[in-house]
Amino acid sequence: MAMTACQQSKLFLKPGISEKEFALKCEEIMYSLGAEALWYPMLVNFNKNSIYCTRGDHLPSEDVILLENDIVLVDYSPMLDGKWGDYSETILIGHDPKFDQLIKDAKQIFELTYAYSTQAATIGDLFKFCEELIHARGYRLLDPYGNIGHSIEDGSNQDKRIYISPDNAHIHLKGRKWAIEPHIGKGEYGAKFENVTAL
Repeated sequence: MAMTACQQSKLFLKPGISEKEFALKCEEIMYSLGAEALWYPMLVNFNKNSIYCTRGDHLPSEDVILLENDIVLVDYSPMLDGKWGDYSETILIGHDPKFDQLIKDAKQIFELTYAYSTQAATIGDLFKFCEELIHARGYRLLDPYGNIGHSIEDGSNQDKRIYISPDNAHIHLKGRKWAIEPHIGKGEYGAKFENVTAL
């Protein structure tokens, strides 16, 4: 559902739309696909707001307008039958070499980390692997809490989430569902991709 909502909502990413207008459209699409609720509010970040990871730091704004050449970070969190969906993409609008490279690097770092999650034993193993990829390419991790993802829970159990961060290095990955989402940045812009894996 989250992935389908992302593909459908991309059609509305036209220069001149505001972050808030697009966020409302994304929510409307998720509900039309059968979402019962959103376990986390819709994240829509244009341009320099792409460095923000949470709703706490940035709310979709009526005043931030999509440009002809821009970068867009979106994050979908629908709920169905009490289960969480969690999916994110960073999208290039128009043409801009710096955005294009940032997005390509973010996607590759995500894909390599996602693939390695099936081999890693612990959160510490997975975090170290991802952190080395990020630093090797000259980026920094943007998440304010220093994580690259979290466990997927049921219902409204946000307080039970376990973060993929050094604080939880000893926790084993197997037997849980995880959202993997390394949010990277360089300079004033950020990018991330996210999907859920069951280990």
